[in-house]
Amino acid sequence: MEPANSPLPHNRSSEFFDDEGNFSSRFCESINLWSTALLNDDGVIEPIQPNSEITSAKIISKQDGIFVGEKIISLLCNYWAPQLEFKWNFFDGDKISLGDTLVEIRGDKNQLLKIERSILNILGRLSGIGTTANNWIKNSQIPVASTRKTTWGLLDKWAVHMGGALTHRLDRNDALMLKENDLAAQFSENHPTERVRIALENIDIKNIGAFVVIEVRNNEEAILAAKTWNKLQNEKPLTIMLDNISAEECGEIISSISNLQLKCKIYFEASGGISLENLKDWNESLVDVISTSSIHRGTSPLDISLLFEEV
Repeated sequence: MEPANSPLPHNRSSEFFDDEGNFSSRFCESINLWSTALLNDDGVIEPIQPNSEITSAKIISKQDGIFVGEKIISLLCNYWAPQLEFKWNFFDGDKISLGDTLVEIRGDKNQLLKIERSILNILGRLSGIGTTANNWIKNSQIPVASTRKTTWGLLDKWAVHMGGALTHRLDRNDALMLKENDLAAQFSENHPTERVRIALENIDIKNIGAFVVIEVRNNEEAILAAKTWNKLQNEKPLTIMLDNISAEECGEIISSISNLQLKCKIYFEASGGISLENLKDWNESLVDVISTSSIHRGTSPLDISLLFEEV
């Protein structure tokens, strides 16, 4: 088996940007979608008109963490409250501490009051995800990637990226993932193990997206996936996701496949049952990447507050 020592395909962060380094159309559409939903849900359905006195305010952090959301808030306010002026003291991916002033704001009081809650919700959530992701990678010797169980789509993935973890798939079409349910739905008449071989043999390699992942549950399925991919002689690597398998057993599976001396390139991804508390158990597991929803799903938002300047 060819060593999988090239950059992991699980990093899809390049899709956040266009050729000029600006946010891509794909990402901007996602930002607009979620920010509009948040504002509409708060009763704001059109750009907020300035109609009151000028005021000043600041947003402060009440926790240490990783700051995420400056670029997103800037895009949001350019449309919904363009008269507001922001002086950012921190930017996406920066470390922040308790008591830091993240941004100073000046502008129409009515605009700021109507958009305040959405700003705090976005900054708090995304900074919370960025902080959690950063905590995971600091405690892991293995790259960590998020899953597709997101709440705010690409915004969550952006926060994961800013925290230093890998994005994995950005959406269902970004890469081909053959999970147990996919195999059961498509090949219900076949034995569960045989579904692995049939699924791989029926892939249209030209339409797989960025990479291919197949979920396996045991040593037999993993070996069959590796042998099938080697027989197909595909130039693209295959990621074998070892689902809900212990770190020790993952190491044994990977060693047995390595001993087959296959010519294809294979990455091994571990997922399921992995937590921050048992992360150290995986350092000797031989897997190339760990995927988890714990770095973004159900993450507590970073505690931040907006304070108006008292006159």
